[in-house]
Amino acid sequence: MHNCHNRNFRRIFRAILMLVWVVALLVWLENEWAQPDLKGFDPQEMGRLESAMWRSYYEGHWLQLACQTMEGACGQYGFSWWDGSRSSMHAARAAQSFRKNTNDLRILPELDHYFAIISKATGQMYDVRSAATLELEWWKDRRRNIAPKDYAKTIAQATALVYGVPEETVLSAAQIRAEAMAYRDARRDGKMTDTDWQEISRQLRQAYASLKEAVSP
Repeated sequence: MHNCHNRNFRRIFRAILMLVWVVALLVWLENEWAQPDLKGFDPQEMGRLESAMWRSYYEGHWLQLACQTMEGACGQYGFSWWDGSRSSMHAARAAQSFRKNTNDLRILPELDHYFAIISKATGQMYDVRSAATLELEWWKDRRRNIAPKDYAKTIAQATALVYGVPEETVLSAAQIRAEAMAYRDARRDGKMTDTDWQEISRQLRQAYASLKEAVSP
């Protein structure tokens, strides 16, 4: 009886090991075959998706935010599951920490990891710390009630750095995004309605259409 129990245990253990090996192999292969492209997004879908991400952020749905971020990374930009899940995790952690404390020392390292994954996966070489710092800077500018047209310039700087394009080419897209943020900020404290979120989705679709035009060859 004891030997039979041991044999069953070994069979189960071998089956689990085989399953883990197969999953690891599939993840590795998918990561090797992935060809992420920051310019490959659909503007309409990204506008809808980012609007949903904003809503998850402001309503504190962190797991949902991470899943939506991964949907954007893998579904719109073509990142592998491995890179998409890791970058989404770091982005969600940074956003969660920032919401609680804008001076949390964990935010910048999380953004460093996020931009480093994007840079390595896409082959787009840029200063990761500069990208992370610019991202955090415009996050803070919004909390300081700086005018949208002013922090739009910082958004444009961050976008231009990541895409490797002149800042002026993406400024229009950044300004539209900033206006969408201002629209949301004017309706904070529970005043946002479903209609308002639909309006933000419209503005973000417009912003991504402008960005697509700016960065496409």
